[in-house]
Amino acid sequence: MQKNDIAEGENKLTRLLRDILEREIRQGSNKRNALRIALVWAINSDLLEPGARLPPETVLARDLGVSLGTVQAALRQVQDLGLIERRRRDGTRVAEGTAFSPAIWHFRMHLAKTGEQFRIMQQQIDIQQSAEQGRWCDHLGTLPGYLVIRRRIEGTAGIRIGAEMRFDPALVPPQLISASELRLTNLRTVIEQKLKIRAASATHNVRYEDVDPRVLAGFGLDLEQRTLRVEARTVLTDGRPFYFQTLYVPADLIELEF
Repeated sequence: MQKNDIAEGENKLTRLLRDILEREIRQGSNKRNALRIALVWAINSDLLEPGARLPPETVLARDLGVSLGTVQAALRQVQDLGLIERRRRDGTRVAEGTAFSPAIWHFRMHLAKTGEQFRIMQQQIDIQQSAEQGRWCDHLGTLPGYLVIRRRIEGTAGIRIGAEMRFDPALVPPQLISASELRLTNLRTVIEQKLKIRAASATHNVRYEDVDPRVLAGFGLDLEQRTLRVEARTVLTDGRPFYFQTLYVPADLIELEF
């Protein structure tokens, strides 16, 4: 690739990142969250191809008008999603997608037809408290209420997925987190960092089942599509339950890799 082509590519990337950064800030995001969202979008939309090198952190900070600390914090969160690799003296590159990131230890999703990795493009997050009882009670205990983080996810090829994580609000206080800071993040690592705790392990349960149509409709999912229900029970290093996660995945469109 010629130097002029590389420079033009970097200029295009900078313009895109700046546009998304400014839009997200206008909508209420802080600079770190806005930059993370911009970087994730650039990678997942294939503007940055696997193996591509990102501009140096100091250049990103200068060109985007943010601090070096903001750039580094945003890159750490993108790394937690398994989208980039950061190495001393080699800079930051887009991950090749052939191996699991250490931060991604539940599973990975692929398109059933092509094998292409499923990437999140848009995400709507709702945080609420619910007294509803269900299978999560066996893991978290029977409580008066649970903190619930619900995500409506749209990704590669327009495929939609529903996801919800339940916590004991005594462990994860509702006022600790906001929807804007959780968009396009690895929720587990964000909460770990905020609480200064560490998840130790997870067990999974995967099955086809008839899901309540009201649940599917709430996530904007196709009521006629066969649904794969994926559950994960995660515990902390001290043995306490951390969270119970449920994903609703279109069974004919997505394959899971554990």
